[in-house]
Amino acid sequence: SVSPLLVRGDIGRLPFQSGSVDGLHAGAAIHCWPSPSLALAEIARVLKPGGRAVLSTFMNPQLPFTDEKFRKAFFGQISQNSLIRAWEEGELKSLSESVGLVNFECERNREFIIFKVEKPTL
Repeated sequence: SVSPLLVRGDIGRLPFQSGSVDGLHAGAAIHCWPSPSLALAEIARVLKPGGRAVLSTFMNPQLPFTDEKFRKAFFGQISQNSLIRAWEEGELKSLSESVGLVNFECERNREFIIFKVEKPTL
């Protein structure tokens, strides 16, 4: 039987060969990464074709009695003044697609989102 290998590393420089990882998990992390696009590109690099990544993060909360313009302005200001970035579901999907990851699926629970992406098979 094969046991999972747990590795702690720098998301910008994962210690794996290209196309060598079946699955990857990054829990409650993407909102803290200094360059999420480079990090997701690194995830795409190390995944085998058909490999999956499961990630979770925080989303912009849905405040009652406010419109989208207000929420983006308010939470955008918070994000600019802190190390934490809140995300919208569409932003995560676009970011994933921009680095070649496909089959975006997500589940949202209030301000928390967990999502799965895959590296396309050859």
